[in-house]
Amino acid sequence: MARPTTIRDETIIDAARAVFLARGIQATTAEVAERAGVSEGSIFNRFKSKEELFRAAICADMKDGEPEWLRTLEARLGKDDLQAELFDLGMAMIAFFRTIIPLQMMAWSNAPEANGLPRHLAEPNPPPLRSLKRVVGFFEAEMRAGRMRRHDPEVVARTFMGGLHATLFTTCFTERTTSFRCPRRSTFVGSCT
Repeated sequence: MARPTTIRDETIIDAARAVFLARGIQATTAEVAERAGVSEGSIFNRFKSKEELFRAAICADMKDGEPEWLRTLEARLGKDDLQAELFDLGMAMIAFFRTIIPLQMMAWSNAPEANGLPRHLAEPNPPPLRSLKRVVGFFEAEMRAGRMRRHDPEVVARTFMGGLHATLFTTCFTERTTSFRCPRRSTFVGSCT
């Protein structure tokens, strides 16, 4: 097969994500190179290791380390229809979780730090904690504005995010079975909001 004259990082990252999702962490950089239509050397010219490539695949849909739903969170504050904003936010979070959960599970199982966490989660303020804090702030602001009943905003944020995450997590395991069906994602999110 002819090699492309210009190799884009996005091509390699997209191929890596697809290969890691299909084969797991045991996938090889040779498989990624084949899928991307590049040489294995081209991968290592851009990424120092398979782990760095894997991390790039995890973060592919993030800008400055944040998923789009988190970058747009503050813009949702004070909108006319809070329920519609929460529904849209929940659906965006589910779409993000649908990709990130399998990748995070692979990262967790591969060479954790001494504290049992993958390297990118072992830092003092890891991405999931930063996301939680921002969602807490969102709910707190909506409560202060009188658009939601007053509750502990951290409990509300953890319940909202945790429900979405748990539903997606169980869906990953049950979507191919006929003995147990999870509710449609939009039905679940609508019921949460």
